[in-house]
Amino acid sequence: MTKRQAGVTLTELMLGVAIMGIMVAGFASLLKYVIITTTKAQTTGEAQENTRQGLMRIEEALAHASQVTVTSSTFVEFVADLDQSPSYDPNGDLDGDGIPNYRDGDRDDDANQLVPAANQWRTGFNLKDDDEDSDGQTDVRQRLYLSNRAIYLDASLNGGAWGGSRLKTLMTNVSTFTLTYWGNKANTLGRNLDRGYDGLAGTADTGENDGVISSREMDMVAPPAGMGDRNGLLDTANERRYVTTIRVYLGADRNRDGTTDYAVETDVYPPLLPLKSR
Repeated sequence: MTKRQAGVTLTELMLGVAIMGIMVAGFASLLKYVIITTTKAQTTGEAQENTRQGLMRIEEALAHASQVTVTSSTFVEFVADLDQSPSYDPNGDLDGDGIPNYRDGDRDDDANQLVPAANQWRTGFNLKDDDEDSDGQTDVRQRLYLSNRAIYLDASLNGGAWGGSRLKTLMTNVSTFTLTYWGNKANTLGRNLDRGYDGLAGTADTGENDGVISSREMDMVAPPAGMGDRNGLLDTANERRYVTTIRVYLGADRNRDGTTDYAVETDVYPPLLPLKSR
């Protein structure tokens, strides 16, 4: 009687290889899923932080707006106070009255001057006075805008050129950026503007008496109730006087794959807008 030699048959070997292949494939699928999930979570987290920091910088810039001068869905230009100029010295004394600038409500001592209506922007207390250094130019204008997937803040000082060292990058890898403009029915200027899409009272159309003032209503409500020219654009100084709120919708594409990884929307209420325009 011959003794059977230890070993495996070809069938057993093939079966073992097949089982091992199934296990490896399953492990590979699990590993791929874990990598994809982890990478996505990391990308979303980085996009969230990128968006949070960008939005914080945008809100900080818009908070100083005292007058909106140009509006679009991706661009806003506004006037800011002299204290936003890099050359502003809070401890200085522009008018030499012994009161430091940061405590002086009329830094150039011209609040009591009588001037023609066209020059009133150059006089008054600090909030109304856009020429506090008395050089005949607007002290500070700023622009916030989207260009090439980045958001920039630019400044013009005393009528000077834009750009240069004053141009700041607030956020990169931007996938979406939209600005919309709103008024306030409680504000004196907006009291009679809640007339809806057609800008006419008593038609019960969309937006009428909904408690908010849209940019369309600023444009569509004509005198004497409003100051709109009904051309579909928020393109005149009188129309922009109604703006009290700027809504920002901001999204980030952290991995630059053409999709939004994280987005947020918020309303910014520059405190000087309703005060200066009333």
